[in-house]
Amino acid sequence: MRPHALLSTLTFALLALLSFSCVQDNQIRDNSFDCELFAYTDTIYYINATQNVIVNPITNASGTFTASPDGLAINGETGAIDVNASETGLKYKVTFTPEGSSSSCETFVTVGGVNYRDGIYVLGQNQIQAAPIYNGVPGLLLPCDDGDDDDDDDTSCDFDVEDQNGISLEDLGFEISSKGVFDLQKTVENGTFGAIPVNGQVLDVELLYRLPDLSNLALNSIPLRFFYFETMADIPQALLDDIEEKNDLINERRGGNWVNFRSLNETRPAGKPRPPFVVIVARLE
Repeated sequence: MRPHALLSTLTFALLALLSFSCVQDNQIRDNSFDCELFAYTDTIYYINATQNVIVNPITNASGTFTASPDGLAINGETGAIDVNASETGLKYKVTFTPEGSSSSCETFVTVGGVNYRDGIYVLGQNQIQAAPIYNGVPGLLLPCDDGDDDDDDDTSCDFDVEDQNGISLEDLGFEISSKGVFDLQKTVENGTFGAIPVNGQVLDVELLYRLPDLSNLALNSIPLRFFYFETMADIPQALLDDIEEKNDLINERRGGNWVNFRSLNETRPAGKPRPPFVVIVARLE
């Protein structure tokens, strides 16, 4: 074989080898992380009164970690979750994008506690109760003792704990049961929104509570925002849009009317479901 022919043959073989190597390398990169391995040791975690609770992904991998909705205290580089620093009572979707990959892996983590669904309650239609949702699961029973022994602190739920100033929501006029259910009719009648309720009034409060679950009665809290309107027509459209957007966010939907949903002071930033909105309306029209 002539020298230049031999050189051409060797060059072609080398290029082919390099090309095959690159293809293999890309395949390895794209398939190097199995999404089945992306998980945490459990799917639900609870705050702790005596120690920090930090949980890490089962498998160490390089990439980027994000969570939806906002409220989960997650390290974007390692995926470590600071449970005590997270908003409780919510189920979060955690997304991991491996380094050098255009695809992502997903898993779900819940931080134990209660949440209240955004909602509009028309008192004239007998919609008078706002009940908590436990551990992000509608209908899940709270771990409260149903017995008559109110002195059994180890099995009783303790809603409306006094704050550091010795003030409870009951002191402000809110009517709340031992299982965290707000009686909205009595709350209005108690003068919470004034002796003559003020149309359009907004009240921001914080509910403190303790639950006899794996949190071991650690003091927990949730911010709440209450609204009062005389009729449905008095509710700003932007507020209605915000409620719809946040319900879509928590339920992992991406539909709904998002137009101008942040145009009023009463609305929340995009991606943030807290505080829950409890909108009390006296009558339909």
